[in-house]
Amino acid sequence: MAQFYKPQLRATKPQRLTEQQVVGLDHQGRGIIRTATGVRFVPGALPTERVTITVQGKHDAQLERVQTTSKQRVTPLCAFYEQCGGCDLQHLALSAQREHKQQVVAEILAKFGQVEAQQWLEPLAGDAWHYRRRARLAVHYDAKRQQFKMGFRAPKSKRITVIDACVVLAENLNRLIPPLQLLLPQLELVKQLGHVELIEFEHQVVVLLRLREWPNESDQKQLQQFAAHYEVAVWCDTEQQLAPLTASNPLSYRTVGASINCSPTNFMQAHRQLSEKMVEQALTWLDIQPNDKILELYAGSGNFSLPMALAGAQVTAIEGVASMVEQLKANAHNAQLSIAAFCTDLEQPWSRQAWSQEQFTKVLLDPARAGAPQAIKEVATRQPQKIVYVSCAPDTLARDAKVLKDNGYTLKQAQVVDMFPQTHHIEVITLFERE
Repeated sequence: MAQFYKPQLRATKPQRLTEQQVVGLDHQGRGIIRTATGVRFVPGALPTERVTITVQGKHDAQLERVQTTSKQRVTPLCAFYEQCGGCDLQHLALSAQREHKQQVVAEILAKFGQVEAQQWLEPLAGDAWHYRRRARLAVHYDAKRQQFKMGFRAPKSKRITVIDACVVLAENLNRLIPPLQLLLPQLELVKQLGHVELIEFEHQVVVLLRLREWPNESDQKQLQQFAAHYEVAVWCDTEQQLAPLTASNPLSYRTVGASINCSPTNFMQAHRQLSEKMVEQALTWLDIQPNDKILELYAGSGNFSLPMALAGAQVTAIEGVASMVEQLKANAHNAQLSIAAFCTDLEQPWSRQAWSQEQFTKVLLDPARAGAPQAIKEVATRQPQKIVYVSCAPDTLARDAKVLKDNGYTLKQAQVVDMFPQTHHIEVITLFERE
């Protein structure tokens, strides 16, 4: 067989640029540098700094050295900061983080929604450290080497950064990490373990194990001993079953004026303090009156529904997950409240939904990152007096805000909710009113 000569491609040496001026931050909190070959985005770099970078790919670069330091730079508290892909703004002073997040939302609203808030309120803030009441830990077991890793993913990588504590995680969850690092490799289930979640509920801490199959009797016994020693509940989640492996108190979290019973896989806001504060702000903006009929979209298990009903509103709550609708109904029953709750795909036309024929004075929605592309059009055509929109994604908020603007609504007030301190992630609550 004939062989043909193929010259080997030479690996190009990464380009190193010195004395580069950082002119701003992008929406992910990366430093922006304008080089002769284009814009570069540099994690860890701050505005006003002069830095040395190594070019990576078309637009990215790695920070090598800081020649001139920003006054807003602080020393990260976490020992794993450079290896972990979780918190990415610990090097930026907290007040500057909040200022940056508000600027990001305002710029995205203006650029993609042609919308400006008439008033920005001071960011809604709580604890900056040990605030998270939920964490998902990645795991990997190498059977050949019998090595077990548990921690958080490295930036832009599947590699696991093994940790023994996390500076943003609630302390009663942190204390479980080292003993779990020791216990899990001893169990047969480690070979089919997907991830580990640590969750702080109102009266119970839960260790949730994601598995392919239910644990064998030996593993169950050891997990029960662990649960008894650390006074936690161990739950297992397989494709077929979600259930506690050990005795568990009812799982709940607090909202304004009520407790929300839930499942360990239900969504709840990450910050221990700010979920209730955000609900309080929504209630203030809605200014609920005795005859108000409020439509709530993406209602979950009732975090906003129950407080609005307690304030005297007639609440119709819509949620797309059937199990959460049933949980919401149960929560309303427990609180002796009358809430009309329905399971509906909100991204489908509403014409066939009986509840959609009602006249609502006000609307509250708290969608996932994808926003509410269909639902917001349906809302706008019904012309409620006020709309409170809670968002964790400024880009989809801007898209939906433009629909409201085009239908005669004004963005009266906006407020960043610092739900994720030390990270670039943004939560914002907004109030729209009909002109």
